[in-house]
Amino acid sequence: MSWYPLGHGDKSLINEPVFAELGKKYGKSSAQIILRWHTQMGFVVIPGSKNVDHIKDNLDILDFKLTDEEMEEIAKLDVSEFDLPDVMCDSFLKFMDEMSERRYKRREKKESILGEI
Repeated sequence: MSWYPLGHGDKSLINEPVFAELGKKYGKSSAQIILRWHTQMGFVVIPGSKNVDHIKDNLDILDFKLTDEEMEEIAKLDVSEFDLPDVMCDSFLKFMDEMSERRYKRREKKESILGEI
C-alpha cells in the first residue's frame, strides 16, 4: 500500500528530473508518473487531495504503461533525498527493493524462454 505516494507534497520528489522527462514523453504530470509507477509495482495507491482537478488527474493514469527500464530507473532513485513520511520506513524500502528484484528476475526468465523459441 502506498499512503501519500507523492511524498506528502515534497517538492524535491515531484521535481525529480526523471518524472519530468517521463511526463513529457507520456503527456502526464510528474505526479501521474509517480502514481503510475506505484500501481505498476502492484501497490494500492491512496493519494490524498481535496482539489477536484487533482483527484481527476490522480485517476488518469491507466492509459499508459511505463517500460521495464523506466520502472527500474525510478526504483533506483535515492529516496533518502526526499522528505517522505514516517510510513516509508526501512522495512517498506526493503520491500520495494525486493519487488524490483523480483520484477527483474521475471524479465530475465521471460527473455530466456523467448530466446529458446
